[in-house]
Amino acid sequence: MRSRTVLRAIGLGALTGMRSMAGPAALAFEGNGPVRNVVGLLAAGEMIADKTPFVGDRIDAAPLAARAVMGGIVGGVVAHEAHENVLLGGLLGASAAIAAAHLAYRLRKRLPVSNPVGGAIEDAFVLGLGAMLKE
Repeated sequence: MRSRTVLRAIGLGALTGMRSMAGPAALAFEGNGPVRNVVGLLAAGEMIADKTPFVGDRIDAAPLAARAVMGGIVGGVVAHEAHENVLLGGLLGASAAIAAAHLAYRLRKRLPVSNPVGGAIEDAFVLGLGAMLKE
């Protein structure tokens, strides 16, 4: 697998670990059509909901599994688009999502700011990384 594909699968998987819709949104924004708008709205909604006290921890079993699945899908799509091994791309994306979810969770908990401010800082990082990973 080419290094560009590996880096994109890992990078978009990591985005998905931090914000479950960020990786899919980054892919969707590379194209046009209704999927782009729907996924963009879902990603924006997630960024807003993340700062509320109603959302559980991303490293709990169900949210972490969902992030792993979404990361795997994103990694697989990246590999498919590059005509490379989809299974390997999926495994890279899923692994990166799990690792990034744990890392981002722990880093955010250590920030000396409120949860909404920490979430906004994380959002800025996710948006910047997403822009860097555009095709």
